Amino acid sequence: MNRKRKEGWLAPSLQHRVDTTLTWVKRLIKLAPIESIAMELVRFDLQKQENPEISGAEYQYGTLYGWEVREYLLTKFNRTCQYCSAKGTPLEVEHIQPKSKGGSDRVSNLTLACHDCNQSKGNQDIQDFIKEEPDLLKRILKQAKMPLKDAAAVNSTRWALLNCLKGLGLPVATTARIN
Repeated sequence: MNRKRKEGWLAPSLQHRVDTTLTWVKRLIKLAPIESIAMELVRFDLQKQENPEISGAEYQYGTLYGWEVREYLLTKFNRTCQYCSAKGTPLEVEHIQPKSKGGSDRVSNLTLACHDCNQSKGNQDIQDFIKEEPDLLKRILKQAKMPLKDAAAVNSTRWALLNCLKGLGLPVATTARIN
């Protein structure tokens, strides 16, 4: 029961973004006669930006679904097995979170593995497969989430920033938009 977080809680890195923005707004208020604040409550739908026709199950496939995914992964991971660092060997597309355990075909859930590593991993969770190598696990999971980091931060902090700006005592006008 003691592990519940207060409503509106943000991770420290996200709270830092809100605090930094608020600090700059306060500095501007001291330097200029600001009478109101306008804020755009933006929410990012990255797949919709790239493919306006997307709907339903297509969201599970990710933005690079199809033959170009393999080439993207080969480039992203420098044609190297992410588990054993083998180069110059045929590589297979590997699901970080196995499909049999709820993993998707999204690029953020894919990496490259040589045949031996892919067979050894099978449908194990990545945490179990490389539990003896925490640095490797951390690197693979970090690389998988990279492309969505900034958009997710904006989506997570928009309401907290709005509430902080309202706390300054100035009128705050908002517009909403999905990007």
